Amino acid sequence: SILQWMDQQDLASYDSVVVSTDMIAYGGLIASRIDRSSYNLAIKRLREFWRLRKTAPRTKFYGFSAVMRLAPTATNETQDWMMQMSQYAIIKDRFDHKPNVADSRRLKNLERIIPKGETKRYWNVRERNHKVQQELARMAGFGVFDYLIYGQDDAQERGPHIRETDRLREMVSNLNIGHKVYFAEGIDQHSNVLVSRALLQAAEWSPRVRIVWADEEAKKNIALYESDSIEESLRDQLVVSGATPVGENEAFDYSLYVNTPEPKTYNLKLFLDSLRSEVDQGFPVAVADINLGKTGTGDPALYNVVTEKGRATRLLAYAGWNTAGNTMGTAIPAANVYLLSRKERVDPLVREVALRKFILHRLVNDFEYHSFVRPEAYAMLKQMPNSTKAEAYGDDYERLNSYVADDIKDRLLKRFSDQLQGTRFFANGEQYEIVGLTEVEAYLPWPRAYEVKLEFEVQARPVSSVSDEERIPIVPLGEGSGVGS
Repeated sequence: SILQWMDQQDLASYDSVVVSTDMIAYGGLIASRIDRSSYNLAIKRLREFWRLRKTAPRTKFYGFSAVMRLAPTATNETQDWMMQMSQYAIIKDRFDHKPNVADSRRLKNLERIIPKGETKRYWNVRERNHKVQQELARMAGFGVFDYLIYGQDDAQERGPHIRETDRLREMVSNLNIGHKVYFAEGIDQHSNVLVSRALLQAAEWSPRVRIVWADEEAKKNIALYESDSIEESLRDQLVVSGATPVGENEAFDYSLYVNTPEPKTYNLKLFLDSLRSEVDQGFPVAVADINLGKTGTGDPALYNVVTEKGRATRLLAYAGWNTAGNTMGTAIPAANVYLLSRKERVDPLVREVALRKFILHRLVNDFEYHSFVRPEAYAMLKQMPNSTKAEAYGDDYERLNSYVADDIKDRLLKRFSDQLQGTRFFANGEQYEIVGLTEVEAYLPWPRAYEVKLEFEVQARPVSSVSDEERIPIVPLGEGSGVGS
């Protein structure tokens, strides 16, 4: 188990430890949405974690916990009623506070669709998780966590999560631990966010971030799957990452360009023109594309500007898929840590190659996969009578995985060729050239096509030692080819 693994580590030898409390208490984020672990078992595991934490009193511990999302996890078992359960939770929460005939009728109709016993299980899990999160606040009060984030998993403006969060906020206030406990949208990105915070706090530095919106009016809206305004959500991602948002006329360390959902055409044009200009002049710029729509895929207009003339390689960060919080909480930590690495004089060769690897990965994984590969994978699944979008196994999975691996690798090589290959940079007083890729792997990490696992290494050589033969993508056949490829 994760606790046994932690027990084998010398925790005192680390400066910081970032912990998913859902992993400790339940076995992971997906496991936190089902009733496999009882409240008593979850608390027992957290007590064991507390014991391990005491072995490293000088180590900083950063934790994050998901406020449960509205819908159950998509599986073959739940796909026919998961969205109805989400509606049920919202209506039931409203009905409990203000009973009315219309909502009573709606609840009865939904109960006919949702399998018997599932609503009770759902509320039991929510109650268990909320009680565990109350215990996490007490643990923070006792110093178990130096910093704790409650991340709101996929949600809406209304629902039981609002009351749960309000109760937690009240508890945090009563315990006087508001300086070490924070609330933010999303959950997938918070390991990134806390790594950024840990590094920045250790360095006693906070990058100042100027925000450029595609549409100023749109920042007041609430993004899909979130419960707070885009403006507030962004502020929270910045604060928990250790960065400092600044005003328009204040000094800043980098600009974060945020493409808002459905920006007005004229505003988007000005936004893209400004982005082109700042990047081409060499200003420090990161990009968060949250114009994602219901499918969670990025904006082609922004992507084209980012990738034209190899512009992506001059960014500090790029992200754009799934939810607004996930995207902003990926781009911000990446920009923070890169600038910190320059400030701390990290080996320039390591730093510059890592930046280019990150940018290329996000271009292909965020935009290319979800815009092109995933829709085709879903089309394949429709032709498979024994599989669904939620789950695929056996021969269906192998066929699906083989297609995904081949297609995303082709797109990786193409994007590498037009963005990175042959580009040069200086490090340690010498000029280097990006010459190829190695250790390429691509496969579906779960029995579904919703996300892909993509790994690779970017190779750079001193310009003086690069031969013409090396100026091609290096992908050795049979090495790191991935499952089913």
